[in-house]
Amino acid sequence: MANAPQVIFNGELVPAAQAKISPLCDGFQFGHGVFETLRARNGRAVQLDAHRERLAASSAALGLDEPPSTDALGARVTRLLAALKLPNAAVKITRFRDLSGTGELITARPLPYSHHDYLRGYRLKTVVQGDRTGRLTPHKTLNYLENILARRAAQSEHGDEALFVTPQGRVLEGAVSTVFCVKDNVATTPPLSDGVLPGVTRARVLAALGRDNSREAHLTVDDLRAADEIFITNALMGVMPVCTVDDHPLPTHAPLITWLRAKFNAEEATA
Repeated sequence: MANAPQVIFNGELVPAAQAKISPLCDGFQFGHGVFETLRARNGRAVQLDAHRERLAASSAALGLDEPPSTDALGARVTRLLAALKLPNAAVKITRFRDLSGTGELITARPLPYSHHDYLRGYRLKTVVQGDRTGRLTPHKTLNYLENILARRAAQSEHGDEALFVTPQGRVLEGAVSTVFCVKDNVATTPPLSDGVLPGVTRARVLAALGRDNSREAHLTVDDLRAADEIFITNALMGVMPVCTVDDHPLPTHAPLITWLRAKFNAEEATA
């Protein structure tokens, strides 16, 4: 048991087999819970302040207890990574309605993206989805099956990521990512009013590029076809070039993508 994979469960480091929840709790029965996925580098969580802020907002929206402070969460993540001997990792913080209140589970695994992915770029497959009007759309809840099934369907068609678009052709977001469309050195991403997730890396890109080189505006599939470059983002992948959208080819080592990736790598290396 001592060599079993370990997790942080309700603040304690335990073997994964000992992290048990009741199948009768709302977290299991109804997906009453939220999560954050973040990247760890050199044994420390990246952008933890922003992730903790979003986790707190989502917990409040679902009636869950406020998460621990940034320092406390960071200490839990660092302890887990040290136990697993996994300094660079994908970390997931899940908070859910347990029988006795709010439960918390922190897990870690190797990063899923390879050097080859960034060299080749990601292949997007569009998936039609209705307008986002539900109260849960701004939150990463445990009701995530639609996203997972869409991504698996894209992968079955030799894609890497699903891209949700409305029946009218308006672009929303990826199954696990935010999309940016670059034209004339200006990166455009759909506004939050479209019901897309307020991504931590999305906000980081907008701040890095500033008002002169970025904007939030509605995007269409036609905009994607006319783009100079397209990239997607999330906390684990950072900035991922897109090489095709439904087999429409795009350059993967374009100037803005290259600049952003270099900037983020340099910031994290010295953090």
